Amino acid sequence: MSFLKNSGLKIWWGVLPLFFINPLFSQQVRLLFTGDVLLAHHFEYYVKQRITYPFDKIPWFKEADVSVINLEAPFTSSDSAMEKPYVFKAKPKYVEVLKYGGVDLVNLANNHIYDYGKEGLLETLETLERAGLAFIGAGRNINQARKPAIFEIKGLKLAFMGYYGLRAHEESHPATETEPGTALRKLKYIKEDIKQLKDRVDFITVIFHWGQEKKNIPEADQIRFAHRVIDYGADLIVGHHPHVLQGVEKYKKGVIVYSLGNFIFGGNSRTYEETAVLQVNIPVQNPEAWSVKMLPVAVRYWQPALLEGARRDSVLKHLKEYSEIFEQTPLN
Repeated sequence: MSFLKNSGLKIWWGVLPLFFINPLFSQQVRLLFTGDVLLAHHFEYYVKQRITYPFDKIPWFKEADVSVINLEAPFTSSDSAMEKPYVFKAKPKYVEVLKYGGVDLVNLANNHIYDYGKEGLLETLETLERAGLAFIGAGRNINQARKPAIFEIKGLKLAFMGYYGLRAHEESHPATETEPGTALRKLKYIKEDIKQLKDRVDFITVIFHWGQEKKNIPEADQIRFAHRVIDYGADLIVGHHPHVLQGVEKYKKGVIVYSLGNFIFGGNSRTYEETAVLQVNIPVQNPEAWSVKMLPVAVRYWQPALLEGARRDSVLKHLKEYSEIFEQTPLN
């Protein structure tokens, strides 16, 4: 799965992250990663106002070279839900929300993408394909589920892979040679997949759905797992599932963002509202000098907005505190 994308500079009047008016814009590849996206339940009430509603306060989001989200519900019209405490689904027409917002890549490796079983997952894949959106982390079989999305931008090749696995791999519904499902978070698979990519691309991002909900500190086994994956050759690891922010670690030449919290989500407390978008800058002439930056965001009623002032400083302060357990962090 390979994609070509050319980014042109557009000017949006109002408050913008400084990187979008940087004269060096064309000399870097810019990636944006978000937390969980749930286009279900009360989301319908808000999006009825206008399809653009979720992205109205962040028009700069579509200016990234590649923007990546984690989709927490299948696009399906099926009523055959799995037997589990919480099940979610999004109407297939809401894929237009993602297209309008400038989303380029959708991670499907999570614990809700199979909420409506095989039928729901297959309809999700078809919906994304019709919309022209790339996806990773799930597929019609294990080969498609583990297949990376590769984008070629400004001469650089960027690979993205997604894997799912909580404790004991519950609710993982792993894909097989003949059955649809998710790509399982197994070191054996990840090592093989990175090895096949390492000499073909300039940058490798691995996305994991893992960890414990509502916890701001990752578990020790997650940290060990992430280190192994960086050792295999991944450049960047991005995590989801806890619904809250976790720390950011610099390990050898790699960076691990353990959890990005929520993005387009309901949110009913400041803990869930305060989140961040991960920005990655990759210099075209010197890709090894890439850097990361956390952009504090508040999400209320399925609508994220960039934070400023005291609330922005508060989120950054918390991120630094969560990162104190690591020997190194890229956060200033």
